[in-house]
Amino acid sequence: MTKNQLRTALFSAAAVTFSAGAALEPPLQNLTNLARAGTSFSAKQLCSGVLMAGMDPNRMLREDLAAGQGLIQTRIEPGAGRVEASALFGLFRSEAVQNGERGCTWRMNGQPSPRLFRQASPGNRDPKPIGGPWRLVDMAPAEPPEIDRQALNDVLDRAFEENEPLAPKRTRAVVVVQDGWVIAERYAQGIQPNMPLIGWSMSKSITHALIGLAVQKGILDPDKPPSVPEWSDPEDPRRRISLDQLLRMNSGLAFEESTGDLNSDLVRMLTQEADMAGFAASQPLIKKPGKKWSYSSGTTNILSRILRHAINDDQDYWAFPSKALFAPLGMTTAVLESDNSGTLVGSSLAWASGRDWARFGQLYLDQGRWKGKQLLPANWVQRARTASRGSKKGYGAHWWLSRRKSRPDLPNNSFSAEGYQGQLLLIAPSQRAVIVRLGHTPNKAGFDANAFGADVLSALR
Repeated sequence: MTKNQLRTALFSAAAVTFSAGAALEPPLQNLTNLARAGTSFSAKQLCSGVLMAGMDPNRMLREDLAAGQGLIQTRIEPGAGRVEASALFGLFRSEAVQNGERGCTWRMNGQPSPRLFRQASPGNRDPKPIGGPWRLVDMAPAEPPEIDRQALNDVLDRAFEENEPLAPKRTRAVVVVQDGWVIAERYAQGIQPNMPLIGWSMSKSITHALIGLAVQKGILDPDKPPSVPEWSDPEDPRRRISLDQLLRMNSGLAFEESTGDLNSDLVRMLTQEADMAGFAASQPLIKKPGKKWSYSSGTTNILSRILRHAINDDQDYWAFPSKALFAPLGMTTAVLESDNSGTLVGSSLAWASGRDWARFGQLYLDQGRWKGKQLLPANWVQRARTASRGSKKGYGAHWWLSRRKSRPDLPNNSFSAEGYQGQLLLIAPSQRAVIVRLGHTPNKAGFDANAFGADVLSALR
């Protein structure tokens, strides 16, 4: 079908839908939801993936944005630091712009003005070549651990092979660490070791660390209710929600966490809301705080804005992830992006190379210590690994816990940060191992985190 034929077909479909009246209102609503969410998502992902991370735009259109092909048109302007997406003959338009060191964000009502990302100098990038083992941390043993190299290579071969056209893996990076040594890493064609890749909900565990650093500084208390503007009424029962309950997804707030419904709270928040935390904090209380577990990206963005208010200086807040966490760990590629209101999207928009995600995992493997210093509060990792009420022992504080039902072949003391489309940061204390897998797996059948993690660990001593 030519572009003109496609355009005519879309116009005809839209015209029929509009004229059909109430009987066809759901299809019309689905079409407009797809156009609205799709243009926003496309503009933002292309801006971050191409202009910030340096990915191939054709690859992103073919893989990351395949669902919108034929409906959504995009235009990338590298010199201006902007990406535009449109749908239905321009009825729906979205724009994302580079926002300096904070990656990219949506541009709404002319704000923010584009600020080109300052690329790190080559000396700041990971200089280690891909090949033999190398120390991830200075305090690693003098010699790398002994492993079954052939078995591990076989696991990595399977992780990258594509033998199921209907269930592609699209693995982009794997990094395996044991005893502080990077003992294996592999990247898909076109993916460089220093290329930041999105973690999606792995970002929540970054937010857990940032809250812990604020607790360390004494500006937040996990056991006390934080100040949230939407809950300022003294009679509002939401005022009783503690910081710890938010970290444990026990807030009791309503929030529909669904990627399949284009009008869900999650999709609306991530594609259409200028103030994501404000949107989430405005949701009603449907359960008593502390009683019910319910996974919610909105909850994490409320936490991110709580951190913003606690720091009480936007310049310090925007620099906080880098100064307090990324720089000490040597995470030179890491970026945490913000929404249009300036609040960091702690639920979903952390980007980092596979090596830098491994550095973050090593921090939690070592109980919050880095280079002999207690970077996080001494009990912060243990709190993360303590099961939350109502989660059936499957979730701690912004970290997933391995359990027999979901991860039957992994050590029961392992825990993980996980994200949409197969992102995985697995920590196995019993084997002193950190495993990172990043990719773009469109269907769950394409990647089995339990089998992958178990296969990698079986090759270690």
